[in-house]
Amino acid sequence: MQCLPLENLRFKEWLDSQNRSANSIAGTLGVSRAVLSHILSGRNKLSLSVVQSAARHYKDFDLYYVVLGEQHRKRPSYESIATQSPAFASKVNTTLAKAANHLDQVFLVRNGRFRVLLSEKA
Repeated sequence: MQCLPLENLRFKEWLDSQNRSANSIAGTLGVSRAVLSHILSGRNKLSLSVVQSAARHYKDFDLYYVVLGEQHRKRPSYESIATQSPAFASKVNTTLAKAANHLDQVFLVRNGRFRVLLSEKA
């Protein structure tokens, strides 16, 4: 019997905590059921793409714990990024002020950027 890498064990622990089938989780992560099976058996090490996909799709997936074994680090929120980064807040405020008269929607994107959709009248 193979000894599982610690990352695989922590991933298995997270997977067991989900109340969903492995097929369902594999589908959400965009991998085959065989990929999960190989990770859980120790045949393959946990891959970066699987970890990234889990972090994107599941709010309860603790990236730092699964990969590094560190407990309960909080994910930064976009509100905290804006308040900690004056340049970001300034850029958002300047652009929004210019577009305020014709503004329909603003979308915040995960990487800290934003998109402004203007009305057809603008």
